Amino acid sequence: MPKNITRRSAIKTMVAGGAGIIAANSILNSCAGKPKQKQSTYVPVEKTSDTIVTRDWEGIGTVSLLGLGCMRFPRVEGEKNVIDQAQVNEMVDYALAHGINYFDTAPAYGPSETATGIALSRYPRESYYIATKMSNRPGDTVEQAQAMFENSLKCLHTEYVDFMLLHGTSGDDFNARFKDNGVLDYLYQMKEEGKIRHIGFSFHGSNDAFAGLLALPYKWDFVQIQMNYFDWKDMPLWGSDNLKCDAETLYTMLAERNIPAVIMEPIRGGALANVNDSIRERFEAVRPDLSPAGMALSFVASFPGVMCVLSGMSNMDQMKENIDTFRDFVPLTEADNEMLFDVARLMKENTLIGCTGCSYCMPCPNGVNIPGNFKVYDTCSNELNLPAPEGEHNKEYKQKRKIFLNRYNKSLQDSEKADMCVGCNVCVSKCPQHIRIPQQLSRIADLVKQLDA
Repeated sequence: MPKNITRRSAIKTMVAGGAGIIAANSILNSCAGKPKQKQSTYVPVEKTSDTIVTRDWEGIGTVSLLGLGCMRFPRVEGEKNVIDQAQVNEMVDYALAHGINYFDTAPAYGPSETATGIALSRYPRESYYIATKMSNRPGDTVEQAQAMFENSLKCLHTEYVDFMLLHGTSGDDFNARFKDNGVLDYLYQMKEEGKIRHIGFSFHGSNDAFAGLLALPYKWDFVQIQMNYFDWKDMPLWGSDNLKCDAETLYTMLAERNIPAVIMEPIRGGALANVNDSIRERFEAVRPDLSPAGMALSFVASFPGVMCVLSGMSNMDQMKENIDTFRDFVPLTEADNEMLFDVARLMKENTLIGCTGCSYCMPCPNGVNIPGNFKVYDTCSNELNLPAPEGEHNKEYKQKRKIFLNRYNKSLQDSEKADMCVGCNVCVSKCPQHIRIPQQLSRIADLVKQLDA
């Protein structure tokens, strides 16, 4: 646990088999070619004295409590698959200047490793930590894993990575992806050679599967879990109704074993940043200094077993807001947490699909914009503006109906809408949140049909 924080009593997870993982040949080509946009001429700023809070970890070092998740880097306008390197450089400059030293990427994040490597390579290697992942699939060989890792080093302009994660395991896929093919043995060999400093895994699965992974005879230097106040008591595993998962249990198991926790989805893909006015007012009553995103980040950062909270920032405004939260960080109280749990209850009463917008499910063979459909639905639900067709057709219903249909029709082309889903299920195995995508699309299509009647 952190050496500079007194341990308090521990407070009472991508689909199985390579969730969100792209094909190996695409990954191995990720460093090919030159960026389509000009390189930044931004001059790196000097480190400021007004930096964010850090924690010291035995055997690891000093890690910033806030880390930059590099999956959602800004794109060049009109080129959704081309990262805007100039903006990334500026964001990384600002992050380093204000104390962020943990940068999380992966081969499965498209050109993210390349952009991250370009931005960070302008600084001394010892001034930052790089976390990347073994984004392999069941059936991949150790030779493919070796090629993937060597490509990561090339893209990142480094001779070693600080944190290597087994990417998105659910436990069920562990043997096929990492053990039986010798991949994990290879990664530990790389650790012995100094090309990897610390080995862990990112997890999306049940509490029982998590306990099973922690019981294996491997030294896990850290573990990455999904944790936020919405998922604290119950984290839905779509497609797995009989399996229990909650962030409280996952965190507690790590804390009991003194394994540092890295937190992903602290704002649940942005869903916890975009709350309705009534919830915002409740937040302001107890912590007027924090935005809704700041409340969500502060919740997870208040736990002493958390090494780093990842935020997938995609612009400088988000960067500055997050740094403000961690610059003068004040942990939440038990009363604050209870208020957040009550907010989570209200949110769950307005059913959410739970999509984080990662787009691992895309492209849809039939052209459906899966995350686009889910975003409209979840946004209205988060605002408590989801219309219930079976309700009374009063003024409130009419207003909610208007809001939902306007957003739905303006956000999506007819060919992208939920009713175009044919139920092929190609998307299901790709979703790290285990969402029953065809069923949820069908539910949205039925709702739209009823509202249009």
